[in-house]
Amino acid sequence: MNKWILIGGVVLACFMVCPVQAGSVDLEPGLWEITSRANMSGRSMPASTVTQCITRDSVVPQPQSGQGGGQYEVSDVEINGNTVSWSITCSTQGGAMNGTGEITYHGDTFEGISHMTMQGMEIQTEMSGKRIGECQ
Repeated sequence: MNKWILIGGVVLACFMVCPVQAGSVDLEPGLWEITSRANMSGRSMPASTVTQCITRDSVVPQPQSGQGGGQYEVSDVEINGNTVSWSITCSTQGGAMNGTGEITYHGDTFEGISHMTMQGMEIQTEMSGKRIGECQ
């Protein structure tokens, strides 16, 4: 089971790594609570929740220190209306991961999904976020 927890942490870190400019995204900056639920090869992982500041300068949540333990390269970042999408490659202790992600903002909430592949395993992560206050 520890393997699944490690992979879940890597997935969470990978989808949350890319900074982009907000442009006209309907985003209320502040402290956000972000919940992720990964499904790997038919196995659902427990939800993971983090809190962090999201600003107009970085509209995609950033990984917490220690998550994933790897290096990440983000490419093909696009903003289309209130939707932010990206491609990502992660090099971690568990192996290389490649995938895409997309979130859509609605002022003080967002929802999204990422699709990752690691060692032939398909990983889908559903994400939701809600603004819970001002950044400290």
